[in-house]
Amino acid sequence: MTDPKNLESWLHEKAGPAYDALKADPARAITPDQVRRTLDELLAEAEASGQYPLPPGQREWVDAPAVGREVLTPYDPAECLTSAEALAAFLADAEATADPAYIEHAREVAARARAMHGLEE
Repeated sequence: MTDPKNLESWLHEKAGPAYDALKADPARAITPDQVRRTLDELLAEAEASGQYPLPPGQREWVDAPAVGREVLTPYDPAECLTSAEALAAFLADAEATADPAYIEHAREVAARARAMHGLEE
């Protein structure tokens, strides 16, 4: 859990001044489309501007096709919950959020993990 003093300090030293600067000059804000740029677009822009030319070996790696499930398969946390202790910690963290939707999701993940790894309730 975040220490309230650290949070207050962060708000005063970082978040507050950033908000004030953005309020004073709204043109500094970025649009949702700018946030959604892909890594490929960022690399292309950086290389085109000469700011970040990739060495040939790295360029070859970036351009290489996927060789496994790394791009096609989304991450499933149930695959990593392989013990009763891991499940208990996962569910305790979910309960600590007090978010009913997240807790329900965590219970579904835990049920999938139990079935996947043959764990007891």
